[in-house]
Amino acid sequence: MSESKWSFAQNFYAEFQVKAAEITSRLDDVKRDNPSLETVQAVAADVSRLAKSLADATGSLPSYDQRQCEMQLKSLEKAVEVLRGAPSAVSKFAFRRKVARPEVDDPATRAVPIPRNVSPATGSVNALSSLSCRYLTSADFEHRDVSGELTLSDLASCIVNLLPKDNDNMDISAIHVQRLTDCILLLPRISGSILLHNLSNCALVAGCYQFRMHSSTNVDVYLFAVSNPIIEHCSSIRFAGYPDALLEDPVQQNNTALAVQDFSHIRSTPSPNWSVLPEDHRQRCWPVSLLEGQGLLDELKRILPGNGISRN
Repeated sequence: MSESKWSFAQNFYAEFQVKAAEITSRLDDVKRDNPSLETVQAVAADVSRLAKSLADATGSLPSYDQRQCEMQLKSLEKAVEVLRGAPSAVSKFAFRRKVARPEVDDPATRAVPIPRNVSPATGSVNALSSLSCRYLTSADFEHRDVSGELTLSDLASCIVNLLPKDNDNMDISAIHVQRLTDCILLLPRISGSILLHNLSNCALVAGCYQFRMHSSTNVDVYLFAVSNPIIEHCSSIRFAGYPDALLEDPVQQNNTALAVQDFSHIRSTPSPNWSVLPEDHRQRCWPVSLLEGQGLLDELKRILPGNGISRN
């Protein structure tokens, strides 16, 4: 995806979240009263405008962002139908691609729940899943030449080191991370996005164009980001810059790692959900060599933000 398209997608997603949050707040207020038909119609008009903006953006958004926006929109439409006195009504809005095509059921544009152990990304994906107390590298993926989209899910007490080495052939476009506890992630700088869900008591080093974290708590993030990082439904997240010791080349671009947007705190006051990691708490020595057994557990206890391993 080109830089201009990434910029559009980033800005659209942020604006969509703000508008969706405003409509949700209005719906909550309306539910507490006895809404008039005019009030419901006004909210419905705003939902329709939001739906049109998403339809116009279809084809310019990453597939994951598209699905998330569609699910939010369907939830808003259902809430409006409930207010109209038709809770079982089915939304009449349907997403259409800009390019003319026969009307067929397109699973890629249908909003569906993401089952466990399945990445939200489409296409060819390398994955590491359901492992504990392991030191993991690119050699642990099914394909030794790590490229495309990667998924890390359901890991506990693991160190994942994907920093590039001389003999590695890595061309990673996106990294999806789900349900990690007591883990350290050492990720390379990539040109695409890093999306994280449900992390608990973790530390991660990452570099990307777009960084987004959801439903996570007690995480230290050492980040290089081109666009503003986004968090949502998170707490106790601490940010610092990407460690100089792990950089292959000096960074010339501006790092926006500390310009965090919290979609759960859309106010002018500082978010209580994230902070800057104090200099004297930042790690200087990282576990870049293979570890196992007690050595691995000792490194986890030394680096993890929660004063040790929560599961052991």
